[in-house]
Amino acid sequence: MKRSLLIFFLVLTSFHYSQLYGQYIPSSPYLQNPSLIIGHIDTTARFWLQTYDDTVGGFFTNIDKYGKVLASWGTNKNMLTQTRNAYGLVRAYMVTGNTVYLNLAEKALNWMYEKAWDDNYGGWFQKLDINGNPINSFEDKSAFFQHYALLGITAYYEATGDTIAWNWLMDGYGNLENVYWDARPSFLGYYDLANYNNQNTWNKSFNATVDAITNHLLYLFLMKEEPLYRTRLTQLAEQIIQHLVGSMPNQAIGIVEKFDSDWNWDNSETMTIMGHVLKAGWCLARIHHLFPYTSYLSGAETLIEEVWNKGYDHDYFGPYKDFNRITGEMLLWGLQDTTKAWWQMEQAITAGLQMYDLTGESRYLEMADETLLFYMAHFVDFEYGEVYADRTRYGGFAWNEAKGNEWKAAYHSIELGYYVYLYGSLFYSNEPVTLYYKFEPLDYQRDFLLTPLAIADDDLIITQVLKDGQIYTNFDPVDRVLTLPSGESGQFEVTYQSTVTQLDLTENSILNKFRLYQNYPNPFNPTTKVKFTIPLNVKREMLNVTLKVYDILGNEVATLVNEEKPSGTYEVYFDASSLASGIYFYTLRAGNYIETKKMILLK
Repeated sequence: MKRSLLIFFLVLTSFHYSQLYGQYIPSSPYLQNPSLIIGHIDTTARFWLQTYDDTVGGFFTNIDKYGKVLASWGTNKNMLTQTRNAYGLVRAYMVTGNTVYLNLAEKALNWMYEKAWDDNYGGWFQKLDINGNPINSFEDKSAFFQHYALLGITAYYEATGDTIAWNWLMDGYGNLENVYWDARPSFLGYYDLANYNNQNTWNKSFNATVDAITNHLLYLFLMKEEPLYRTRLTQLAEQIIQHLVGSMPNQAIGIVEKFDSDWNWDNSETMTIMGHVLKAGWCLARIHHLFPYTSYLSGAETLIEEVWNKGYDHDYFGPYKDFNRITGEMLLWGLQDTTKAWWQMEQAITAGLQMYDLTGESRYLEMADETLLFYMAHFVDFEYGEVYADRTRYGGFAWNEAKGNEWKAAYHSIELGYYVYLYGSLFYSNEPVTLYYKFEPLDYQRDFLLTPLAIADDDLIITQVLKDGQIYTNFDPVDRVLTLPSGESGQFEVTYQSTVTQLDLTENSILNKFRLYQNYPNPFNPTTKVKFTIPLNVKREMLNVTLKVYDILGNEVATLVNEEKPSGTYEVYFDASSLASGIYFYTLRAGNYIETKKMILLK
């Protein structure tokens, strides 16, 4: 039978307690209806199509407001431009299904493989001229660029399963592990810098640490779930807590971002960047979502609260840009007005939505919503496409209106839309999301684990797969594994659904206290125990609680609880003696809270 027919009971309705208790309700139409952001993703991707050099290949780096090459800034085609644009175009393809974006991402990556890899010593060159020649092959290499080189490659592999991309991904990752990883037990972490021939490495930094998570390690784990990637993610999370969060009590604002090789502070660098503080918090929140651990969540809260309390514009919205961490003074960089940066706006939106999902705290939703309102109103160029790099506090002109430079490409602007679509739909409005994948045929069977964002395994299912527009049934909806037999190919349209309804209850995070636990033992034969927690409800003394068991087709096979209950923790036993071996689901409903988990009966 088609397992995709299961879980009719998991297609949940979206009801927000904010409507009942007067909590924060988003004003941005892109959170009220996250599908609207697809138009922004599409127009932004189209802007970058015109910046590719069809004659000799590669994306130009310096791009003006209109999408033309800024020759006065140089005709470079830097490696960072290629990987960031490839990432953006892959995400645009995954949301829209437009293969023009995917094909151009492939061309940019192939050009990068040919031009930017150091065949003599390994690793990636950053600065390339118009023909792809390294501008200085003896320049020191940095972990920042080695991490970012893998960004577009990782996304392309996720969307295509391309073996060439995988081989380059492993080459780049292997270089990072072999050259940059400091395995000394007391000083674990990626070195910040290496000389051109990889013989010497030195220093540690925010970028060498956090960018490893965002550019490849998180996605590698989501796609492969291999112990090595989990180990590195948790090691990096510990470094964020120990060295970044750990530095905060001694700063007027923010974190220390530069260190020597032994993690001693580099006090010659006093700048702290609000986007980096938010990004570190976002990374801890995502790792916590995968491997729940108290210090990860509390560290994320500490980092994000720092920006909310000290580096956020509560009048006009969005995070400010840069500060002196020792004095607390805002760095204006010659302007008479405070400034905000496009990529730092993304971090406030994504970190806010991720933290709202984890905690139910409405201020995180407020930060995401307010920042998104400012971003769409003042950063997005609705006439020519893409976004401006910097705006003043009030949304006006700051420095210039170029759309591409050594640091800016399609990455952050499209990723912002991508995660607003995913987070807004799955974490807030509880709507399904659809993503596209394109797999070429190979002469062996392949199993793809499809996990597009950091989320607990039980919280996301696949409800439908189409192959070239037709129903495709060779997938596991609960484990999210798509199977391709030998020779199978096509464009796959995969629809995901959250299994948990988000509730915005109170500032005391009552949501966090609702809990449906995994049954134990699992697998079981023939009895198992199910445990759940109902918190104190601020409006009613009793909640109507049901706990029911369903088979794989959605048929109810047992009712374990069906009564009003006060707050507390409960345990019930399920005797499945009369049932056949197989996969079953148990669903807790308590008021408007609902959660479902999987159990396996193995006789």
